[in-house]
Amino acid sequence: MGPIYINTENSDKKHKIYIAKLAGGFMDDAEGKIQEMVLKAFADDSEFTTNKVDNAKGYTLRFEITKFSATGGETALEIKGEIVRYPKSPTKKGSADEKVMVSRDWSNHAAASGTDVTAVQQCIQAILELMVPKSKPVMTIDMTRR
Repeated sequence: MGPIYINTENSDKKHKIYIAKLAGGFMDDAEGKIQEMVLKAFADDSEFTTNKVDNAKGYTLRFEITKFSATGGETALEIKGEIVRYPKSPTKKGSADEKVMVSRDWSNHAAASGTDVTAVQQCIQAILELMVPKSKPVMTIDMTRR
């Protein structure tokens, strides 16, 4: 079996996988940082690839900022994640996401000094450096069942 594909395509406005609406004016920067952190986490791991391949089989890591605050000289946010099988499973009405079960709510939070884009990016980096590596064993085990 080849490397497990990790879908990082976030350009479809109707089906975003990195969602940062709550970040307001920082939304585009926040979504870009989320994508950057996912790509970085898999860059040197030979068991996974983020390069598009024919008939890819793998996962999408969907991340959403679910809490956001930039007040009093501090930025705080929470990110919730989901691991979804890729490609979507065919159904009678088209296709549907097939979530990979995890044992608990997969989220984390962080805070940083400042209320600018750098503070938002620092929070995202701190959160995803903890979250993304925890997805690897889940995906590796699930792939053996597919």
